[in-house]
Amino acid sequence: MDGQAWLAKAPARLLCAVLAAAAVLALVAACQAPDDNSRFSVALAAPEAVSPLGAGSNATDRVAPAAGVSAWAPSLASVASREASTSFDADRRAELSVPDLVQLARPSIVHIATESAARDNSGRTMPSGGVGTGFVIDAEGLIITNNHVVAGAQQIVVTTDTGELFEASVVGRDPQTDLAVLRVDADGLRPLSLGSSGGLRIGEWVVAIGHALDLPGGPTVTVGVVSALDRTITNVGPQRLTLSDLIQTDASINPGNSGGPLLNLRGEVIGVNSAGAGSANGIGFAIAIDGARPVVAELIESGQVVRGFLGIVPATITRGLARQLELPVSEGIVVAQVTGGSPADEAGLRRSDILLAINEEAVPDAGALGRVLAHYSPGDEIAVRFVRPDSDDQPQETLVRLGRRPDQ
Repeated sequence: MDGQAWLAKAPARLLCAVLAAAAVLALVAACQAPDDNSRFSVALAAPEAVSPLGAGSNATDRVAPAAGVSAWAPSLASVASREASTSFDADRRAELSVPDLVQLARPSIVHIATESAARDNSGRTMPSGGVGTGFVIDAEGLIITNNHVVAGAQQIVVTTDTGELFEASVVGRDPQTDLAVLRVDADGLRPLSLGSSGGLRIGEWVVAIGHALDLPGGPTVTVGVVSALDRTITNVGPQRLTLSDLIQTDASINPGNSGGPLLNLRGEVIGVNSAGAGSANGIGFAIAIDGARPVVAELIESGQVVRGFLGIVPATITRGLARQLELPVSEGIVVAQVTGGSPADEAGLRRSDILLAINEEAVPDAGALGRVLAHYSPGDEIAVRFVRPDSDDQPQETLVRLGRRPDQ
């Protein structure tokens, strides 16, 4: 090719060379530059999945690669982030809207009306009654409610969501946990699914359904969050019960709600609504379903829950109470009363004694005492460690052979 021909084609050759070089540079840049936008989006979607693997959500992206490993291969953190995000999205997809949840649960909610007779001060027999809520747990007609809803009732009438009325019989009651199981002879009942309260988180959304104030027109729905877990409340009801392992919620729980379900957003029962907090606003309590399960199972099997009976009225020691009474400990249980002739009485326990442990298991509050005693049966012998304030404040120990509750 002569010089003039080569020069004539030079601009075209130069343009091709420039375009080829630009393509190579673009390819190199693409290989060396991670998709920062996509990684940033993943970090926002599930930061908790990334942070444990490094110092911050982007820390693992800055780790130098090992020899022979691509610098921009997906890191373990980003893979974990995507998996966590996928799992999180799946959980969210499983959650229901509140209207859908109510539509799902409502056929399983029942109205409970009780009738009984009592004598007034002049000796006349006066009829009385009450209302509450229950929920179906078995297609054969088993219903969970609160013990205080049906205690002392001479007649129990259950009304389903379709308006059908059935007379119910008591399968079993447990005053100590405020749980009861009823049975109705009905077909086509739809049971609710029991979930787990073990994985609940404070702040998680919950829904309470029940016949609040016995208002006509069906059950009332209230929505709130889990306000606290593992609560203990004392002096509940006429028997001054101590209820423990409770879920605290700000979903309104009013008279008539008792015995109804507390549901998560998947429509699973995670608690049995039991009590409001008197004059307090935005505080209600439900019995955690994980603690209720074994009680309900025993009630279905034998009609009652038989526990070892100690025979004291306990009061949880608070810091204020310890300062006020100048107690030698800041936590534990002070014996407010000893039942005459009870195992505690026979073992020499007295009023004002401070219980510290049972069989070396600490009992820092009345709720813990109930949980510990639930593991023992009548006839079992337990070692009770206690402090007697007028005996040099030194811990003592006595053996107590547990009895059977007088009401069993």
